[in-house]
Amino acid sequence: MKNLKRNFSIVLVLFSLLYFAYIVYFTQNGILVGTYVSETANHELKVEKMTKVTYGKYMGLKEGDLILEVSGKKPTSENVKRDYLAKAEHLKVKRDNHEIQLHNTEYISLNNSYSFFIYIIPCIFFALSLLCAFYIYRVNRVKNTYSAYILINFLLFISIAYLSAGGVTRGYEINRYINLFTFLNVPVLYLHFLYQYFKELSIKFSSRYIVNILYTLPIINVIIEFIQKYLPSGIITNISNINLVTFLIEITVVYFCIIYYGIIYRKKDHYYLLKVLLISNTVAFFPFTVLYIMPEVLFGQYIYSAIVTAPFLIIIPLALVYQFVVNKIYDIDFILGRIRYYSLLSIIPTIGIVWLSIIFDSKRADFNIILITLCTFIIFLSVFYIKELLDYKFRLKRFSEKYNYQDSIFKYTQLIKGVSALDQVFKNLKTTILEVLPVSKAYIFEVGADREIIYFDKQSVEPNWRLYKTEFEKVTKEIGKIIEINQGFLIKVGEKGTSSYVLLWLSSINTPRLTRDEISWLKTLSFYTSVSMENVVQIEELMDHLQALKREGANPVWLKKLMYTIEEKQ
Repeated sequence: MKNLKRNFSIVLVLFSLLYFAYIVYFTQNGILVGTYVSETANHELKVEKMTKVTYGKYMGLKEGDLILEVSGKKPTSENVKRDYLAKAEHLKVKRDNHEIQLHNTEYISLNNSYSFFIYIIPCIFFALSLLCAFYIYRVNRVKNTYSAYILINFLLFISIAYLSAGGVTRGYEINRYINLFTFLNVPVLYLHFLYQYFKELSIKFSSRYIVNILYTLPIINVIIEFIQKYLPSGIITNISNINLVTFLIEITVVYFCIIYYGIIYRKKDHYYLLKVLLISNTVAFFPFTVLYIMPEVLFGQYIYSAIVTAPFLIIIPLALVYQFVVNKIYDIDFILGRIRYYSLLSIIPTIGIVWLSIIFDSKRADFNIILITLCTFIIFLSVFYIKELLDYKFRLKRFSEKYNYQDSIFKYTQLIKGVSALDQVFKNLKTTILEVLPVSKAYIFEVGADREIIYFDKQSVEPNWRLYKTEFEKVTKEIGKIIEINQGFLIKVGEKGTSSYVLLWLSSINTPRLTRDEISWLKTLSFYTSVSMENVVQIEELMDHLQALKREGANPVWLKKLMYTIEEKQ
């Protein structure tokens, strides 16, 4: 199956390259595919035939029209490519003995802002998809996973769908089928990738049965699109709405699966990964679904066109490729916390600037530069004052923090205040960190001066620490030193003589990068732990010394009083 998928991916890459070359050739030459013209004896162009979806119809051309001028000049051979009308930005057309002017509002040129959405972004997106596919293939040469080929196919499908969505090439009927099939397969391949990716992690996510059902929907829609032209008019009134509803159903299924399994696995290590997928999925699909598909289906009028909202879909492949290729992902909770915090602070200047613009618009000339400066100063003074107030009032739990780090440190100091053994110190430290960070396992190691690594936690199964031998050697340089690894991190928390104590934290998935707050919090915990360890070690040495004196029979009065006091307190 892997070889079949690999061969299919190679064929798809070759097809996408040829299709990309085809799109670039027709677009750069401005060829209106499907608008057939012929040259008359008067060196004019006559529109002989127009296919149903050719772009010439969107310009306002009709069969039988005589094109007198193209962009203010007589038609030349440059305006006819392979019997198609080409480079038609402005047209003077004769129809029923009347001359009319037609303008190509979607004329593709590098000077046209419309080209940015319909041509430039799709081309950049295709190049990025190929680059991502290359990196995925390189990474997968070692892993050799089935999900990698699904991800490559997903990238190619979404880039082909974007390339074929508009422009002059829409006149080819086969182009419409390619666009429809690839467009409707995007959510299905997305779900299929997630299903296979989690399956390879031995985690249940959706089912193959649901994936197979969704794969039939694009085929059904293509068949409907094909046969509807042979059916009597009125049987299928709005085929485009059927396609949009199908896409909406597929997206809903993907959302449901991510939310449903996110709830089931909310206490597992991979919950964080599902959360990242849900957020990236929402950011990518929200504009296209809510601002285009839903208004178009429900009210027949979109808020923003697909040309404007579709570029947000680029977030999905980039997020998936980033998760698949890199070893460490960025902390999405940290980013969202910062956005919430600064969004709150942005409310005041937003209201103030809007209010200032309204007043300025009403007063016109009476609103002088001194008054503008004074109002702007008051607005920003209010922002900084409220920021300081919020930071003071909510310093134990800011909007930008994932957890209450200061409160956590306070609780930890209370826990270690009465400990009298090293294992108790480490137990409290493990509990504190496991409650906050997305790790599920913690192990204590003692690293000697000769780099000998000894497993300290004899009560639990010894992990395969030899994978991180180099990191163990580097982390012992200073207390609080942190070295991140794929599925966790190492941190030095204390010393005893010439030996260093290192904690190895692991998770079943690749953990996010530690944020600035988390690194500062971990260093503080390690320093508190180091001090506590020194106290415990000194107490243990003192007790050993006292016990030795007792065994030797040397019992001075001060020793008897001290032992009596200690026994009383115990």
